[in-house]
Amino acid sequence: MICPHCQTDLLQRNRPGHRCSHCGKTFALDPKVEPGRLHDSKFRELVAKGTGGTLKITVEQLYWLNERRLHRFPDATERQGTVAAGVALTVVAVVAGAIAAGIGSFVWFLLGPVALIAAAFALQQFVGSRRLKSESPLAPTVRRNEFQRAVIDRWRAVYGTLPSGLLEHPPTTAGPSTVKARAVVLCEVPSVAAFLRANDFPERQQVLLVTELAKVPDELPVVVLRNLSLVALERTVAIRAKLHGRLVVDAGLAPRAVFAPAKAVRLRDAPRRTVPWTLAASPGWQRLTEQERDWLTDGWDCPLITLPPAKLLALAEKAVERAVQRAVAPVPVQETPAQTRRRAERIGFLSWPAAPPAGGTG
Repeated sequence: MICPHCQTDLLQRNRPGHRCSHCGKTFALDPKVEPGRLHDSKFRELVAKGTGGTLKITVEQLYWLNERRLHRFPDATERQGTVAAGVALTVVAVVAGAIAAGIGSFVWFLLGPVALIAAAFALQQFVGSRRLKSESPLAPTVRRNEFQRAVIDRWRAVYGTLPSGLLEHPPTTAGPSTVKARAVVLCEVPSVAAFLRANDFPERQQVLLVTELAKVPDELPVVVLRNLSLVALERTVAIRAKLHGRLVVDAGLAPRAVFAPAKAVRLRDAPRRTVPWTLAASPGWQRLTEQERDWLTDGWDCPLITLPPAKLLALAEKAVERAVQRAVAPVPVQETPAQTRRRAERIGFLSWPAAPPAGGTG
């Protein structure tokens, strides 16, 4: 790694106790010691990438940025196994089994397990050759609390403060605002709401940001920011039912948006579930493809906070604009049959031409 102070390339033996042997100064992170494989320069680069020079991001967002950095996202055609590997392992299993059976019982104890293990791995390769590697969930390399303790706390202990733009304690409640709201953003994900508040989203977009359904005021259009999961979709249907008659815009992602080759955090922590009847009957669920429905019922999810900060902010901004435009769009008036007939008569629609008056000149 490079010393962040004197820019000297340090081998493991040249940085004992987080101290540079050339300049004698202490640094915060050693990729061989701290989890997350971060050093001081990479830590600052990651913060700069997340903020883009203008945004404020939370520690949780930085954690997911690092997990995305460490994860190798497969493309849409990559498989978990190959037929060639399956055939090769099958040959090994057959040869080992044949030799063991032909020589005797003593050799069977040696080659028998080899044959069985090779056969098991061959089966795994054959099955994996039909399964896309993109179906594999992201497995976090570091626990969230461990990242806080070993990386964030360590950085603050050495440098005193975190890099500019990185917030350890983002605002959890909304301050007083004099802006007249044009929409309501309901976000029941506290970490996402905190990120939006930290970047003055409510003031810039002229919206009221709330984290509870009970705090949604009357009349204004509502934007729902949610995670991508079966539970979150079910909750959105319940919110629509509670706000019956109101304009509700679902600002969450669809499963197709996170399928490979999209570099999205795909997790799988929940067991397979059945679809609640309220969700199954909703128009949004019926618009999903069979692949998307299977993905959700298999327990997959994509937390909203795992999106790159700039994309998350853009998602919320576009949803607000969509809600406001739909709210001010003129509502078509349903005319009566008599009004339709009179309007058709005025423009001569489906009417015969009138006969010329009697006695007219030809």
